[in-house]
Amino acid sequence: MRIVTAALLCAGLLAAVQAGAESAIDRQQRELALLSQGWFRQDPPEPVHAARRSAGVRDSGQDGVGLLLRNVDMYFQGGIGFHSPELKGWLLPLEAGAPIDFDRPEAMRIEVLEGEVILGPQQLANLFNQHILAYPESMLRDFDMASAGGRLQVRGEVRPFGVGPWLPLRLDGQVALDETAGLIDYRPDSLKVLGLPSYGAMSLVGLEMDSLVSLERPGARLDGNRMRLDYRRVFPLLGIDGHVAASWLDERGLHLRFAPPPGREPMRFAPPEQAGPSYIWLQSGDLKIFEILITYAQVLLKAQQPDQPLTFNIKDYRKVLASGLTQVNEDGTFFMSVPPYTGNPL
Repeated sequence: MRIVTAALLCAGLLAAVQAGAESAIDRQQRELALLSQGWFRQDPPEPVHAARRSAGVRDSGQDGVGLLLRNVDMYFQGGIGFHSPELKGWLLPLEAGAPIDFDRPEAMRIEVLEGEVILGPQQLANLFNQHILAYPESMLRDFDMASAGGRLQVRGEVRPFGVGPWLPLRLDGQVALDETAGLIDYRPDSLKVLGLPSYGAMSLVGLEMDSLVSLERPGARLDGNRMRLDYRRVFPLLGIDGHVAASWLDERGLHLRFAPPPGREPMRFAPPEQAGPSYIWLQSGDLKIFEILITYAQVLLKAQQPDQPLTFNIKDYRKVLASGLTQVNEDGTFFMSVPPYTGNPL
């Protein structure tokens, strides 16, 4: 009798353990199912770019990733970039169905819906020296820029007609927006070569700046005495779409304010509460970072030091993020705390 009772007791305990194990597995599966609903939740910040294909684990079905910048220094490569107090838009692939791949920035573009970017004098000079004027046949070089009293002052060197020695060049003028053409015009009304006023003499004989030097580069060209910049094409690596509704100069530099097309709904982002004062928030769509595919993206890049703006260099993004701290929440949100950028922006 004792043996039977002991056997029955053991059997009962074993059954209880099995039942408990099964219930624990069931509970784990239920929790996993609830979490996965959050992982694969598509939450585009505007319906224009909603999913267009059947969604799955490795493809959200949406082209593009929602982009929100707040108090960010964004660089394309080297020192070419801008500061943005706030910007809302999309990272869009040039090939439908492709993820946004930070290792292939030339395969995407930025569509800006609203916000502001500021190109400081040094960033403007970098844009010219490191990109626009960086070709062997250039007749202009070594630009240094300053902004004062709503005017842009340029110091550099010029090689008229592409022959002879390089001569000191001084330009001073205003910047105006040609909203119809979508161009930023620099209109110098003072031009000095070798320190001597030249603009008036050139005007008397019908000569203009483009008759002395040529400049025909992607997004930049001379037209008479105007230097015309197409903000959609002038930056390296990737293009920028969007409508600039206003442009002005102050001591901080050149401001470009973007506005959405009439009738388009405002973008609605939902960054985490712990985002802080300076961050990049990537919401919805498919994103590839470090060869890792993140679908239904919820990715936060935040400044590790809240008193400094986040600096993000697209060309150098691996170095930017490699020294930071990464955390993945149960809801699938990626948090990346980014330390100050140690690259040379000049």
